[in-house]
Amino acid sequence: MAKIKGKKSSFNPAFKEDHYLFRPLTVLKKLFGAHLPIFTAIIIYIGLIVSDPATSPFYAIENVLMYVGHKYILLTMIIVLVVAFSVAIGYIAIGFRFNKGEGGTGLVFEWLGSKAAMVAGASLLTDFVLTDSVTMAACVAALVSFGVPINRFVLAIIVFLLVGILLRFGDKGRTVFAILSYGFIITILITAFLPIVPNAPEVVHSFNTHSQVPDHSNLKGLALITILLFGVVRGFALLTGLEAGLSALSHEEEKPKYARIAMGVGTIITVLIFTTIITINIAQIAQIFKLQPDHSNTLFAMWTALKTNNSFLLAVLAFFSTGILLSGSASGATAGGGLVHVLVRTKILPKSFTHVDKEHNDYKAMLIVHSIAFAIVLLFAVDEQKIVAFYAISVLIEFFLSLLASIKYAIKTKTYYLLLSIPGFLMVCFALVLNFFRYEGLVIVGIVFVLSQILHKRWIIGGKNKINFSH
Repeated sequence: MAKIKGKKSSFNPAFKEDHYLFRPLTVLKKLFGAHLPIFTAIIIYIGLIVSDPATSPFYAIENVLMYVGHKYILLTMIIVLVVAFSVAIGYIAIGFRFNKGEGGTGLVFEWLGSKAAMVAGASLLTDFVLTDSVTMAACVAALVSFGVPINRFVLAIIVFLLVGILLRFGDKGRTVFAILSYGFIITILITAFLPIVPNAPEVVHSFNTHSQVPDHSNLKGLALITILLFGVVRGFALLTGLEAGLSALSHEEEKPKYARIAMGVGTIITVLIFTTIITINIAQIAQIFKLQPDHSNTLFAMWTALKTNNSFLLAVLAFFSTGILLSGSASGATAGGGLVHVLVRTKILPKSFTHVDKEHNDYKAMLIVHSIAFAIVLLFAVDEQKIVAFYAISVLIEFFLSLLASIKYAIKTKTYYLLLSIPGFLMVCFALVLNFFRYEGLVIVGIVFVLSQILHKRWIIGGKNKINFSH
C-alpha cells in the first residue's frame, strides 16, 4: 500500500494507478497523491448519478406547463424548487449522520421496522424502473424534436438496445455515461446564460405546433389554489434523483468517511444548483414567449432554439442532450439492477435473477429492469408525458419514510440537527395526500403496497436477513 510521508494512506487498493481512467490525470495526481483514485471515483460516480435528476427539466416543466398554463408556470416551478430545497436539507443532514453504508432504506429498517423498509424498497424499485422508462421515452422525444426522421417506436428500440449494449461494458460503459453527463451539464449551463436570439418571435412562430396550453389567467380563489397545488404535485418529477445522494453514501462501504460524505452530499448539491438554474430559466422563457410544446416539439428543444442560432452549439446540445438521456436510462437500469442483486443477496429473490461477472457487473439484473422499463415505454406509446404522471409518486414514498425515520432518530437520540428534515417531511406528506386524489397516485401506491407485501413475505421465508436496499 502506498505511503505518504511515512504514514499509511487511506486510498482504496482496488483502484490501480495504471487504470486507463487515471493515466491522463498527472496534474491531479501531484495534488492528491495516493488519494487520487478515490477522488476520481467520486467525480465519476457523481457524474453518473446526476444524470437522473439532470434529465428532469426535459419532461417535468413541460408536464406542469400543460396543466397550469403560461401565467403560473414560473411561480409553480419556484414552489417546487422550495420543496426540493427543504427535502435536500433533510437529506444532507441525514448524510452527515448516517454515512457508514446504511442508505435510506437501511435507516428505515432500523427505526421504522421491516415492513416499512419493504415499502421503501418497493418504492425505490418502482422509481428505478420508471426512471429508465421516462428517460428512454424522453430520449426518443428529443431525437424527434431535433429532426431525426425515424418512427418513434423504431427509435425506442434503438435507444433500448444502445443503453443495453453500453451497460454490458460495466465500468467502461458507466464512465462513458459520466462523461456525457458532465458534457451536458457544462453545455446547458453555458446555454442558460446566453441571451435570447434577436429573431425570437420568428423562431417561436416557426415551431407551428398543434398543442393548446390551458389558459388559467382568469382563475381566482379556490380554483386557482387547486390548480397550483396539483401543478406542484406534477412538478415533483423534478425532485426525482435527490434520493441518489443517500444511495451514494452506501456505495463502496470500504471508502473513507470523507469520500462517502462527498459522494452523497456532493450529488445532492450538484443536483440542486443545476436544477435550480435550468428550471427557472426554462420556465421563465416558456412564460414570456407562451411556448406551445407538442408531440413533435418539446419544451426543451424550443428553449434551445431560442437560446442559440449557432448551428455548432445546437449540434453539441443535441449530442449531449441525447447522451444524458441515455445516461439517465442507464442510471435507472444500473440502480434497479443493483437493487435486484441486493434482494437476491438478502434471499428475497431467487438466485436466477442475478449473475455477477468477473468485473463485478450484474448485467442480468440490469437487463431485467431495463426490459421491464422498455415494456412500459411501449405500453404508453413512447410518450414520456404519460409516464411522468406516475413517475414522481414512487419516490415521494421513499422520501416520506427516510425523512420520518431520521426525525424519529433525532427525537430518540436528541440529535437535533436532524430535525431539519421536518419542513421537507411535511411538504412530502402534503404531496402524498394530494396524490390520493389522482388515479396515477392510487395506481402507484397500490403497486408499491402489493410489491412490498410480496417482498416482506419472501424476506420472512429467506431468513429475515438485515435489510439495506441501498447498494
